[in-house]
Amino acid sequence: MKLREFIGVFEQSERLRIVKDGKEIYTGYKALMEHAELEAVMDAEVKRFCPVPEIRHKEWKERGLMPPMKPEETPQFAFSDLQMTLYNTIYI
Repeated sequence: MKLREFIGVFEQSERLRIVKDGKEIYTGYKALMEHAELEAVMDAEVKRFCPVPEIRHKEWKERGLMPPMKPEETPQFAFSDLQMTLYNTIYI
Protein backbone atom coordinates (compact mmCIF):
# COMPACT_ATOMS: atom_id res chain seq x y z
CA MET A 1 0.00 0.00 0.00
CA LYS A 2 1.24 3.49 -0.82
CA LEU A 3 1.80 6.08 1.92
CA ARG A 4 -0.80 8.37 0.33
CA GLU A 5 -3.47 5.65 0.67
CA PHE A 6 -2.36 4.52 4.12
CA ILE A 7 -2.54 7.92 5.81
CA GLY A 8 -6.11 8.30 4.53
CA VAL A 9 -7.37 6.15 7.41
CA PHE A 10 -6.10 8.55 10.08
CA GLU A 11 -7.99 11.52 11.52
CA GLN A 12 -6.59 15.04 11.07
CA SER A 13 -5.96 15.27 14.83
CA GLU A 14 -3.81 12.12 15.02
CA ARG A 15 -0.05 12.28 15.37
CA LEU A 16 2.06 10.57 12.75
CA ARG A 17 5.72 9.76 12.58
CA ILE A 18 7.09 8.75 9.18
CA VAL A 19 10.44 6.96 9.05
CA LYS A 20 12.39 6.37 5.85
CA ASP A 21 15.68 4.44 5.81
CA GLY A 22 15.93 4.69 9.60
CA LYS A 23 15.52 8.49 9.69
CA GLU A 24 12.45 10.42 10.81
CA ILE A 25 11.23 12.54 7.93
CA TYR A 26 8.02 13.78 9.59
CA THR A 27 6.69 13.94 13.13
CA GLY A 28 3.46 15.81 13.79
CA TYR A 29 -0.27 15.97 13.28
CA LYS A 30 -1.79 14.61 10.07
CA ALA A 31 -3.50 17.97 9.53
CA LEU A 32 -0.11 19.69 9.28
CA MET A 33 1.39 17.27 6.74
CA GLU A 34 0.31 19.48 3.84
CA HIS A 35 2.80 22.11 5.07
CA ALA A 36 5.68 19.62 5.12
CA GLU A 37 7.47 18.84 1.89
CA LEU A 38 6.48 15.17 1.64
CA GLU A 39 5.12 14.88 -1.90
CA ALA A 40 8.26 13.04 -3.01
CA VAL A 41 7.54 10.15 -0.61
CA MET A 42 3.74 9.97 -0.86
CA ASP A 43 3.94 7.12 -3.42
CA ALA A 44 6.43 5.10 -1.36
CA GLU A 45 5.34 1.64 -0.21
CA VAL A 46 4.46 1.30 3.48
CA LYS A 47 6.68 -1.45 4.89
CA ARG A 48 5.52 -1.45 8.49
CA PHE A 49 3.17 0.31 10.91
CA CYS A 50 3.56 0.50 14.66
CA PRO A 51 1.62 2.70 17.13
CA VAL A 52 4.21 3.94 19.64
CA PRO A 53 3.08 5.32 23.01
CA GLU A 54 5.40 7.85 24.59
CA ILE A 55 5.15 8.21 28.37
CA ARG A 56 7.19 10.92 30.04
CA HIS A 57 7.29 12.73 33.35
CA LYS A 58 5.68 16.19 33.12
CA GLU A 59 8.74 17.72 34.78
CA TRP A 60 11.22 15.98 32.48
CA LYS A 61 13.28 19.15 31.96
CA GLU A 62 13.53 20.08 35.66
CA ARG A 63 14.58 16.54 36.57
CA GLY A 64 17.13 16.22 33.76
CA LEU A 65 15.24 13.35 32.11
CA MET A 66 15.08 12.43 28.42
CA PRO A 67 12.81 14.88 26.52
CA PRO A 68 9.67 13.77 24.69
CA MET A 69 9.64 13.70 20.85
CA LYS A 70 7.69 16.99 20.75
CA PRO A 71 8.46 18.77 24.07
CA GLU A 72 6.66 22.00 23.04
CA GLU A 73 3.23 20.33 22.75
CA THR A 74 0.62 19.73 25.41
CA PRO A 75 0.13 16.07 26.37
CA GLN A 76 -2.99 14.23 25.17
CA PHE A 77 -3.53 12.48 28.50
CA ALA A 78 -2.36 13.22 32.03
CA PHE A 79 -1.94 10.57 34.73
CA SER A 80 -0.90 12.34 37.93
CA ASP A 81 2.68 13.35 37.15
CA LEU A 82 2.96 11.45 33.83
CA GLN A 83 1.92 12.34 30.31
CA MET A 84 1.25 10.00 27.40
CA THR A 85 1.28 10.70 23.66
CA LEU A 86 0.56 8.16 20.91
CA TYR A 87 2.54 8.37 17.66
CA ASN A 88 1.35 6.27 14.71
CA THR A 89 4.74 5.34 13.29
CA ILE A 90 4.85 4.46 9.59
CA TYR A 91 7.96 2.94 8.04
CA ILE A 92 8.46 3.43 4.30
